[in-house]
Amino acid sequence: MSFTSPALARSRWSDVYIASIAQFFGATGTFLVLVSLVLALQQRGASGIEVSILVICEALPMVVLGKLIGRLIDRYDSRLLLIVSGVGQMLACLALAQAEQFTAVIAGAVALSVVSGVAVPTRQALLPAMVVRDDLPKASAIGQTAGTAGMMAGPALAGFMVGGLGVRQTLMLAVLGFAATILAGLLLKTRRGGLAAAPAGDADPEPEWTLGSDRLLWSSAWGLTAVMAALSAVNVVLVFFMMRTLGSSEEVYGLIDTTWTIGMLAGAWIFGRAIRPTTVDTTLARLLFVLLGVVSLAMIGVASVQTALWIVPCYLIGGTQNGGLNVLMGTLMGRRVPQEARGRANAALGMRVQAGALVGYVLGGLSLEITDARWSVLACGVLGLFTALAVAPHVLRAGRLTNHDRTGATAQSGAYSVP
Repeated sequence: MSFTSPALARSRWSDVYIASIAQFFGATGTFLVLVSLVLALQQRGASGIEVSILVICEALPMVVLGKLIGRLIDRYDSRLLLIVSGVGQMLACLALAQAEQFTAVIAGAVALSVVSGVAVPTRQALLPAMVVRDDLPKASAIGQTAGTAGMMAGPALAGFMVGGLGVRQTLMLAVLGFAATILAGLLLKTRRGGLAAAPAGDADPEPEWTLGSDRLLWSSAWGLTAVMAALSAVNVVLVFFMMRTLGSSEEVYGLIDTTWTIGMLAGAWIFGRAIRPTTVDTTLARLLFVLLGVVSLAMIGVASVQTALWIVPCYLIGGTQNGGLNVLMGTLMGRRVPQEARGRANAALGMRVQAGALVGYVLGGLSLEITDARWSVLACGVLGLFTALAVAPHVLRAGRLTNHDRTGATAQSGAYSVP
């Protein structure tokens, strides 16, 4: 049978909150693990290349397996996928807690990334099926708020717990966060995916939707990827910039890193409330690149500081734009992608953005070998700004072509409506 949700007369807010709680605990566990491992490597005197390898391994599985993951999410019952991936997350985290050698840490990080790469887009594909079209920005803001709160809690907890308890004990506690994915799979009423039972000889073919079939989504996704490639090197460089160049401690690093997610929390609600049912998709795409430019300027501001505390206002500004980016892109995806293809759509977007991030991670690790961390952060901000300016005209052109190609009600509201 098919588990795709039928058209809704009203939004199913209880499911939105269950999924959001799972998103919070999942994000907390993920960032607690990642930041703990980065701090552990830095304490051991690891090089920028080694930290870069770890961060790359967190992103690589989604790039390599993105198409396969997307098809799995559209083909199999979302409940089954959430339960299996949740169990996998817990086992991978337990293995990381016992890992001693660098190769074992990398293997555990890859395993955790693979199962998380199934859990996250499964929840993302479920969200538009839980609400009617007009409630999508609000539901997206709630989900982003939960994920952002988890991103905020994870690094802060890692900074204090690694210093007070040690890496192994911290990772053991992170296991609890991933149990929420299993509980969400059991509790959610909204389900999608599954092999539809069709009459013999009358099976429907899989929808022929691809990201390239939507000019506006395609150009927005690749533009976002290009800018993320320029900015993501900061994820590798920041720990060295704060702890070596500025002389900060693990606790200060964790707290300041949290201010970015505080900004994301605010941005999710600001932009979630600003988007109206009448806000056209081309306007959302234009605003997307305005926010990318502001994020780049925030990175330039980070590179100019002389003490760690001055990073806080830059991070609050950049994080607010980041929260808005997530809501804007989530709304575009929910409006324009058909229900049957949302797994592939979210995986396709994640695959491209992660690929861009991988490029940045490699460049970040290499830059630390040839220049000071401050100059690396500055280069990220400048390159991100110029990239946003370069790709924005292509998005505007795609928006004009999209509006020109469409007629009737779909011309302004997007190719597909949320069920």
